[in-house]
Amino acid sequence: MQRLQLNADEEITRKEYLKRKKKKANSLKKRSKITYFMFFFVAFLIIYILTQFYVYRKTNNFKYTAALELEAQKVYNIYYVTEGYTYDPVYSLSSIHSDGFDEKVVYSNSGLSDIFVTKDFIYGLKQKGVYRLNRETNEFESIIEKDVLKYVLKDDMIYYITLDGKLNSLNISTKEKKEFDVDIATEILVDDNNVFVVKDEKIKKVLIAFDRSGENKRELTKDSNVSYIIQDKSKIYYVNKQDSNKVYCINKDGSNEEKLADIVSVSDKGDIKEVDGSKYMFVNDGYLYYINTEDGNTLWKVNLETKEKEVVISVAVEILQNVDSTIFYKIKNEMGVYLFNYDTNFMSQVTKRKVKEFYIDNYTEIGETQVTNKNQR
Repeated sequence: MQRLQLNADEEITRKEYLKRKKKKANSLKKRSKITYFMFFFVAFLIIYILTQFYVYRKTNNFKYTAALELEAQKVYNIYYVTEGYTYDPVYSLSSIHSDGFDEKVVYSNSGLSDIFVTKDFIYGLKQKGVYRLNRETNEFESIIEKDVLKYVLKDDMIYYITLDGKLNSLNISTKEKKEFDVDIATEILVDDNNVFVVKDEKIKKVLIAFDRSGENKRELTKDSNVSYIIQDKSKIYYVNKQDSNKVYCINKDGSNEEKLADIVSVSDKGDIKEVDGSKYMFVNDGYLYYINTEDGNTLWKVNLETKEKEVVISVAVEILQNVDSTIFYKIKNEMGVYLFNYDTNFMSQVTKRKVKEFYIDNYTEIGETQVTNKNQR
């Protein structure tokens, strides 16, 4: 029972005593309510923060997952370009492992875009020229100084389209340069023996081929209006704007030009941004994977034999790159890069950065996925 503390010589009436006692009881009761409220509020806040932190880490990298799909997922090194928030943006080059670890800036304000990665160098466009960055020393080297719009690297050769639409080749070692017999080139593909070029004839774009030396010019397509070409070992695949952006294919010798299936994909809208169609389509293990513009730019695949179609990724894909059985992609109008393994159905976000473009490094060997033991949470 609560007792009032009185001075030794203090005398009060019973009425005053009860009044003081009631006042003190109300004060303690009020203080008790505030104490309990603060305790529960702090506890709720701590639980909320811990929950959100756990969800964030689990969603955005591999650290808190030890599923079989994750353990089977190969880890890659990824180079990516970020764009500065200025009127004339400056591009920076960074890298990250596909498990979300080891993110670092490779070269701040590098100016490189349209990057391509080899064992020793990172190539890219800078100030309308082709440059390369030494991966070991981080030193820049100019390969072609100016007037380059797009380029393709094959072995020790660079095939490039100039700002006025000409197609040239340059031997990096010997510096020998050659001009191809093309008026206006818009896209390039190169294999071991041939150079395939999309030529703009104003009323339509046609597919032509040369030997690697620039000789033996031949026209492959007849009536098609060709947009965004890709290849496999024996065929060229492309979007035919003449037939409502349906996907067609043709043998590399120019025979058997035909509609692949009743499917559509990304075509140019007059401004052909990419050097080929590999950011929108690819062929692997008997399937053509393509961004389906009739289904909100989701990713689909079609069986090259049976023509059976099915959806693979049910979000709007902006650009992609396939490596082994893993698709790396950007979601349209969102930041970051994601991956999806179509053998295991494993999916994860690699980074939340504002990535302009990315390229998967096939040369860097990375150890097993870094997984935190569940018992160590």
